[in-house]
Amino acid sequence: MKLLNIFCAGILGTTIMTGFSHVVELLSGNKFNEAHLLNQLIDLSKTFKRNVKHNYFLGWLIHFGIGISMAAIIYVFYSHINYSDVIWTGLIFGFILGIVGVGGWSMIISSHNDPPKINWTYFFLQLILAHMIFGITVSWVITRI
Repeated sequence: MKLLNIFCAGILGTTIMTGFSHVVELLSGNKFNEAHLLNQLIDLSKTFKRNVKHNYFLGWLIHFGIGISMAAIIYVFYSHINYSDVIWTGLIFGFILGIVGVGGWSMIISSHNDPPKINWTYFFLQLILAHMIFGITVSWVITRI
């Protein structure tokens, strides 16, 4: 039952986070959809021999897989700490995960032979905000278990 709750928290958190990124993308005109960018990285890599479109399943699978993994990490923390305010705790978790996400994306784009040509600074800023929303969502779901 706990695995199902972690899975659902990860799916819901990732969906809401991605929705936020999509709205900011539409409002700003910058590319922020994480799954689409993952697919673009796959498409631009020299090792993958297929023509990968934005909605290819692999980018989405990676994105949601990471979200579920992050939800599991948050669950472990909640099982070992006392929390008084889910919103603040979720914001802190999300901020930390956002910094981790920026580090991960930075490593990926610095080692990629042809990364997408986007404004990475704006992407990283919105990524931290998106992870804060993710943290609140996952925290709320997990504390309701």
